[in-house]
Amino acid sequence: MSEHQYYKFERLDGYLDAKARQALRAISSRAEISATSFQVYYTYSDLKAEPSELMLQYFDIGFYYADWGSIDVYIKLPAGTLPDALLGFSSDGLHVHKNDEWQLLIFSIEEYYEYFDDENADDFFQHLASLRSELMQGNWRLVYFMWLKECDFDEELDGLPLIEFNFEHLSEEEQAFVILFDIPLAWIKALAMVLNAQPSHQAKQAQFQFDAWLHNLTEADKNTLLSVLFEQGQLSRYQALAITRKESTNKHEAYQYWLTPSVISPFIDQAQNQLQQEQAEALAKKVALEKAEKEKTLTDIYRQRERYWQLAQEQAERTCASGYDAASRYLHQLNEAYQFKANRAAFEQFFKRFVMANKNRKALLNRLKDML
Repeated sequence: MSEHQYYKFERLDGYLDAKARQALRAISSRAEISATSFQVYYTYSDLKAEPSELMLQYFDIGFYYADWGSIDVYIKLPAGTLPDALLGFSSDGLHVHKNDEWQLLIFSIEEYYEYFDDENADDFFQHLASLRSELMQGNWRLVYFMWLKECDFDEELDGLPLIEFNFEHLSEEEQAFVILFDIPLAWIKALAMVLNAQPSHQAKQAQFQFDAWLHNLTEADKNTLLSVLFEQGQLSRYQALAITRKESTNKHEAYQYWLTPSVISPFIDQAQNQLQQEQAEALAKKVALEKAEKEKTLTDIYRQRERYWQLAQEQAERTCASGYDAASRYLHQLNEAYQFKANRAAFEQFFKRFVMANKNRKALLNRLKDML
């Protein structure tokens, strides 16, 4: 049996020069390679390189999945973007590769049990640029999601700084992440409760001050930036900041308030009950909306019932399978509409006439046998 593997990597800051594309081509002769991306599928072989090494050297976001259930999501950040205190807990689902320039986050699923294909992978990949941008701007909720998932199974898990992020309203991209990685919703709600009940550190949203940054650049920094700009043809803000970063700004951050399993555990039952109540209310609202839409549809059909009988007969007279299918569909809709309007007797009268008019069309009547 063949095995399908999918790799997709993209560079968001700058371009892959000819030398980089040549090196990537040497790794895979069948990959689709552009100035910003690398994508390849394998059935019987595999990528001749470590994805983490490719990410650190060439790309900013990446995605891998195999049809036996393995999934890896790659997000590369400038060194020091996330504080060391945020990356110290042990997790099978989050791995960090670091060098002097970058922090590479790898979010992993060992066995994904739902159906997943290339289209699902492409859909999720569209969220990665926004998720990376959120992390770079100081919104570190993805790491907390992975901690919550691990905490659900490990009562001895090391803690995280308790930072006041908004866990009551998630972005579309974060919701997609939560669904893919099966993050327990009750634990997310419990964390929001913790933050409402206990002191925490204020989130530091990164605000870039161009004048201050430019003033602090050395001549060597400027020469480096000009050299990269000349070679690549463009230079993004994030790339320029990564190149000129002097130190890991978040590395030695001191935290007074911490999130631990013992801190969040007292809120779990309450969060679970609240979540179930909210889900029940949402379901009731959905059912009521669907019912209202169905009633409106049936009212419209009943109001146009003469036309629907005419359409059913026209389709029957086509004497073909698609015509019989369409006629059956119109008649079943009429049946529902008459029942909704408590006029079953009228439907039976018209239906008998229809059957008599089409008594020789056995294939059609067979489609209507549940109403005969």
